[in-house]
Amino acid sequence: MMQKVQEKEWLRNQMRARRDALSLEEIHIQTEKCLRQLVNFPPYKENEWIYTYMAIGSEVDTISMMQTFIKMGKKVAVPKVEGDMIAFYEIQSVKDCRPGLWGILEPVSYKAPAEEPGLILLPGLAFDERGNRLGYGGGYYDKYLKAHPDCECAALAYEMQVIDEVPREMHDRKVDYIITPERIITPPHPARRD
Repeated sequence: MMQKVQEKEWLRNQMRARRDALSLEEIHIQTEKCLRQLVNFPPYKENEWIYTYMAIGSEVDTISMMQTFIKMGKKVAVPKVEGDMIAFYEIQSVKDCRPGLWGILEPVSYKAPAEEPGLILLPGLAFDERGNRLGYGGGYYDKYLKAHPDCECAALAYEMQVIDEVPREMHDRKVDYIITPERIITPPHPARRD
């Protein structure tokens, strides 16, 4: 158990450094390519609701994508940390958000959390083609996915974040899809049946 935790922490540091080496221009170009993959992706087209993370640092920039989602008629919801869980709230623009935990933008909302079926876009540091995901260690998305097993989830990642094998523990939830600037990976077994 301890070995897996140490392995994950080592990999987190390696992948964060690799991703942080990207220039702002590279992040912008790669984000645009991911967006083109995403808007032609059947689960994106079929779902009215898009549950997306608020990008920070060198992540694939979902904040720049959100206006496209809204212009395409999607309902967009973003996460807010509530105790040891996250809940998603609908927003109309990034202006509906303020810095929250760790400085990540969170919705300022008095509405009830969004609970409609939709496509969840996940952040992460590393992924493998079997759908394993290495997050940041808080377990927020793992808990959310476990509580919402009928929602499809897709991770947005740079191609360099897809590695041979991600260390996995029992509580880790797999993703249904990984969308990179180059391709869409569909793991052999859907996450929600894992």
